[in-house]
Amino acid sequence: MKKLLLITTAFALVSCGSSEKKAEEPTPRQFAKDYTLLDASSGLVPEWIENPTKGDKSSEIKKNRYFVNESSNVQKRLCVRSAEARATARIAQEIAQFMKNSYAEATQNGDDEVNEYMQEQLATEAQAFVVGSSVLKTYWEKRAYKEALGAEEDKTEYNCFALVKMSKKNLEKAVISARKKLVEGIESPEVKKKTDVALADVAAKFTELDKKVEVESSEE
Repeated sequence: MKKLLLITTAFALVSCGSSEKKAEEPTPRQFAKDYTLLDASSGLVPEWIENPTKGDKSSEIKKNRYFVNESSNVQKRLCVRSAEARATARIAQEIAQFMKNSYAEATQNGDDEVNEYMQEQLATEAQAFVVGSSVLKTYWEKRAYKEALGAEEDKTEYNCFALVKMSKKNLEKAVISARKKLVEGIESPEVKKKTDVALADVAAKFTELDKKVEVESSEE
């Protein structure tokens, strides 16, 4: 009888613990959409949109880095092309932002002239050094936005995503070239040296990042 009581008590405790664990599990959040989905290039939203490495073979991930961006247009072809271009441009934007962040961290915000250049020109000039990138995958949705659902106006357009990859070898070359361009453009010997030291290992660090760099909206 005593053994039976102990077993029953233990079972009750386990059941209680299991119930508590289940209660703690987060419930998926559902957000209201201001559009209805009319068509899509795939039955499921690709995982690579949120996790870019999911879009390639595991054997390729260690050798490459991945970049995603999106666009919208009333024409599907233009929408896809725009998403591809924006994803490629994202590479230069992330290079510029990472260099800016690294410089600010190493120099406590550093020289105003250098900061201004990074803010206004670096992403554009870094684009010239982005060589060897390729579009890996695309995904599109045809959406009907409705005022009744909260949209600004009734309209139908495509929303497209593109996944671009670039080898770490080429990416490192791009960062090195962007860094060289930056340092060579600084007139003050003191500031030049300070900047050179602050960004000494920026190429290696950027190449080995395992997540995207959050780009400031002014540089998007």
